[in-house]
Amino acid sequence: MSSTSDFSPQPLPRRRDFAGYLGGSALWMAGVNLQQFLVTWMLVGILAEPGTRVGLAQFLIALPGFALMLFGGSIGDRRDGRSLLIGIHLLAFAPPLLMAAGTAAVGLSYLSVILFGICVAAVAGFSEPPRSALLNRVTHGHIHRTVVLTTTVSATIGLAGTWLGGRIDTFGLQWILVAQALLFGSGALAMAIIAPGLTRMPATSRPSKPLRELADGFRVLWRTPNVRDVIGLNFLSSIFNAGAWFVVYPFLVTRVYAADAALLAILVIVFFAGSIASNLGLLRFVPMARPGRLFLIMQITRVVLFAILWAQPPLWLMIAATIGWGMNMGITSTTARMMVQSGAPEAHRSRVLSIFILGTLSAAPLGAILLGTLVDLAGVRAGFVPGLAVSMIIFVVGITATRLWSEREGTT
Repeated sequence: MSSTSDFSPQPLPRRRDFAGYLGGSALWMAGVNLQQFLVTWMLVGILAEPGTRVGLAQFLIALPGFALMLFGGSIGDRRDGRSLLIGIHLLAFAPPLLMAAGTAAVGLSYLSVILFGICVAAVAGFSEPPRSALLNRVTHGHIHRTVVLTTTVSATIGLAGTWLGGRIDTFGLQWILVAQALLFGSGALAMAIIAPGLTRMPATSRPSKPLRELADGFRVLWRTPNVRDVIGLNFLSSIFNAGAWFVVYPFLVTRVYAADAALLAILVIVFFAGSIASNLGLLRFVPMARPGRLFLIMQITRVVLFAILWAQPPLWLMIAATIGWGMNMGITSTTARMMVQSGAPEAHRSRVLSIFILGTLSAAPLGAILLGTLVDLAGVRAGFVPGLAVSMIIFVVGITATRLWSEREGTT
């Protein structure tokens, strides 16, 4: 017999609840950004691994997080999001400290980078679906505006992580890893600001069999055409977009433009500054009537940007293309998330979001291993060609085979 409280309405969120969520997410983003930079620099800048081994490492690092991400979606629909994320932040505190101790004792190796990357990526993969689903429960106002605001603030604070990575030659690897642990740990304090019980799902919506509920999430996704289509096209886009960012771009910067860690960090910050600027621009236009149309237009602009980078232009033009690429990525990822966040049914939102995030994140290491091998075989320039061609294909398929171009948000 269930209590009447199971059917009582959820308490309304306070502004400090959203502030706690925003602060925790921003600190988490800073730690994750630092993680991405450290793994890339340890492989490319310190160990000087070839493209194939860099791509393989990125692929292996991401694998455990994929499976955990799907279970994170199932658990996120039936557990209190606040307590779950506090625990995740505290769990992420340990791997950087262990890596710092290990490198101080025995030095850095290809295997140690992979193991460190796996530990952090597994925790991050599990955390993303419940973190995304929690946003709907602490939000004030329209979800489109909240998504853009959260993405913008988190990305801005997250640049601090990249900046820290660029200071690795100044402070040393061990101290940078300690700083990463503090970023993850302090995020738990921010999440603790959220009111207890606010983020707990009603007992009637808590599934008892995670695998069955996960399968239900896929079935619901298949019956939601717009969400299904944007997840599929975003996955294809991310293979050669994110893959190029994680592997081809670092080789372009270090081999062609002879960058050190500080310059690479600056260029990464420039990239994400473009993403932040584009999201700030989106704030003027949300809620958007046709986010799918904007998502498809961004595919064509990426063709131009990849063509510029393929040409290996002067440094000033490469920086301009990097900014444009960041703006493109910011708009593409935010519009895709808008459509999934608002289109997924409430009872399955965390599971649908886990599929969306899994597709986005799994595409990056898949693209990394493919493009890393291509860079070794045909050179850095060749790494931009697949993304250029696929972006054109996505634009055509999106117009001719889906309703993303014509569909208005909120229609059936």
